[in-house]
Amino acid sequence: MDTEDLIRDALRARAERTPPAGHVLAALHRPRKSRKPLFLAVTAATAAAAVAVVATTVGRPSAEAPPAAGGTLQTTSTTTTKPTAAAAAALDPGTLGYSPSWLVDGLTERNRFVDGTGAIQRVWKHSSEQLHTPSLTWLVPKDVARQEELRQQIAGAPAADQVTINGSPALVVDPAKTVTPRSGEPETPATPDGTPPDARVVFSPGPGHYVELVLSNAPQARADAIRIAESTRPDPTALGGPVSVGGALAYQARVNSRGWHVSTNGQIGGVTYGANLSSFVDDPIGNPSVTPVPVTARGASAEYLGQMVGYLRVDLRPDLHLLVYGPGPGTASAQELIAAAEALTVDVNATGPWATG
Repeated sequence: MDTEDLIRDALRARAERTPPAGHVLAALHRPRKSRKPLFLAVTAATAAAAVAVVATTVGRPSAEAPPAAGGTLQTTSTTTTKPTAAAAAALDPGTLGYSPSWLVDGLTERNRFVDGTGAIQRVWKHSSEQLHTPSLTWLVPKDVARQEELRQQIAGAPAADQVTINGSPALVVDPAKTVTPRSGEPETPATPDGTPPDARVVFSPGPGHYVELVLSNAPQARADAIRIAESTRPDPTALGGPVSVGGALAYQARVNSRGWHVSTNGQIGGVTYGANLSSFVDDPIGNPSVTPVPVTARGASAEYLGQMVGYLRVDLRPDLHLLVYGPGPGTASAQELIAAAEALTVDVNATGPWATG
């Protein structure tokens, strides 16, 4: 048998093993089993998560649907993407920036801490002042660098911590949980401390702006923290306190059962002075056996205490008291502190530690 006969016999044998064409086509077009029961079993939460997955579908021409004569092929694209955090942008350092419009019942603002960039941390505490009652800490950075830090926290958060608040990406996490682990390391869960739960939210209330809040000791901490974030609105209220040294923006303020108190410092003529403005008289400073010297400052009765760094207390009203103190380490004279007091910016009509609108 020559080579040609061998090839012919091999082809004939292969053809005999091939099934009829009808069987092949039937196998290719065999309908799949219905997947409807599986689809119906998908929960709403799973379906919502699936929507967040990026999906791109591009229409392709086929033999069954050729383009119209003289026409061109058309492609259609449908893309569903997760929202992305906008690039960080600076906020006006002279305003509150953003404030919540909804709070857990019983919360009252008690503290404000403002730094030189206008970044502000605000603290609300429960009116009962009982231990383990709800409290809210609110942070609004103003400079781009610190805004960017919050943006990166959202972008790098584990999927389990990511949520969407008012259409923008955000993260929600138990603040007792350790810092996000390094790649490949397990995440350490929060350690229960026997108190009501806490929740930390980092979110974007406006394009390029980021805010952080921590709701502590709240039975529904996660849900309430998200609701507070959702209620956040722009707030153009002036940030400054009722007293300023040399135009400095930074100050600390508190409200408690005694009244309210604001503390700040700044430079006058290149020298740093401190000032407190309060609705009550500060506790005695230094040696109580040292007798204050009566003086006059800002057209009001005052007392000078010549010890430590030097102190000058000015009684602007029965319920408004100004305390000015020297730069140290030596003791500032009465004349120096009186001059500093005259140079301060003071709201003599202040009825609280911060503007209310």
